Amino acid sequence: MPKQYAEQNQILTFSVLIIAFIASAFAFYYAKTVLIPFVLAMLLKTLITPIIDFQINKLRVYRLVAVPIAIVIVVCFFVIILPPLFNSIRSFLLNASDYQDRVIIFIDFILRWFQEKLNIDLDIMLIEESIKDLPFLDWTSELLGHTAHFFETFFIILVILLFLVIGDSGKKKTQIWEQIDHSVKKYISTKFIIASVTAVIFGFTYWFLELELAVVFASLTFFLTFIPVFGAVIAIVLPIPVAFIQYTSATPIILIILIPTIAKIIIGDFIEPKLIGSALKLHPVTIILSLIFWGILWGVVGVFLAAPITAIIKISFEKFETTLPFARLLEGNIHHLRD
Repeated sequence: MPKQYAEQNQILTFSVLIIAFIASAFAFYYAKTVLIPFVLAMLLKTLITPIIDFQINKLRVYRLVAVPIAIVIVVCFFVIILPPLFNSIRSFLLNASDYQDRVIIFIDFILRWFQEKLNIDLDIMLIEESIKDLPFLDWTSELLGHTAHFFETFFIILVILLFLVIGDSGKKKTQIWEQIDHSVKKYISTKFIIASVTAVIFGFTYWFLELELAVVFASLTFFLTFIPVFGAVIAIVLPIPVAFIQYTSATPIILIILIPTIAKIIIGDFIEPKLIGSALKLHPVTIILSLIFWGILWGVVGVFLAAPITAIIKISFEKFETTLPFARLLEGNIHHLRD
């Protein structure tokens, strides 16, 4: 009988969790306008909390002073990063037609090479005309609109962040919540540092080799690094077409591929697993499904936030006996479900 009741409780728990998952998905989708800035503000709060704690515990600064200093540091960071990024995007938009012509020349070269080497009969003129008809100007205008919207959202994020930090009483939490809070802070802070270092290495390489849109690619590298396995690979591949279009020599193209690849292997495959530990252990299928799920709910922002949110969920699930099987499932250890 006890075994039967235990199985019934497990079935009931799983059923409730499935219903809660579906209800949460609807809530996340319809409340995304509010939730996206809130989640981003929560992540920023996780990053600046160690700065506040350091001032209070080590420098003996009052919290009333430590909080504004931490907020100013965050604002200064974005003030330094955003103008070069905006100027690079603006330059890209102003030269959109030039980039379109370069793409056509590059595609013409590739098609003629295939036609010559593989003896394939291709209507190159038709393909080029089809590319010219693509709405590049509409895409660039849409990109500019998204950029302007980002600046508006960033201001809202700062306001929410300010209230979150001020509203943090600093009271002692329960042991389980303290463990979850510590693990999440460690994960987010480490990923932020790793993403920043990776973006600096990639960006310096592109800047030194005078690659166009170097700041844009470096910024994308920062965000893509938060996506395990696939993010860094995409960050390496993105500048390659621009490099082929821009350079006539093979040396800078090889360096643009080689240096980021080496940096990715050293940081992503050796340093990152040792720093983050078990929090990073998400199965590739879990990562793909989380990218699809959060991408459907929150669009491009959801894709970038998918891995951190899933990792935080896994960290939280590991601390409770009831949800521990779900944590094992997320990391791919299905054979440990009954341990």
